[in-house]
Amino acid sequence: MTNGVSFAQDILPLFTQTDIDHMQGMGVLLNSYSYMSVPDNANAVYQQVSTQQMPPPPPEGEGPWSDAKVGTFKSWMDGGFQP
Repeated sequence: MTNGVSFAQDILPLFTQTDIDHMQGMGVLLNSYSYMSVPDNANAVYQQVSTQQMPPPPPEGEGPWSDAKVGTFKSWMDGGFQP
């Protein structure tokens, strides 16, 4: 069941270019729908952001996500990983 949360409109904008570049070096493709829509990959990212382990605090990153951002990511997962 879809909930109106999409990767292109709602999820991709949550990641900064720094996040994307940093994680790409570790094989995590935050800006790739085909990568992020794999449930295991999305869940791994969700675990990091929901426990505030990522993104790192300034100056390396923008700091932990707000509850609203984490909730949007979870809603996208629960809604079936809409593109």
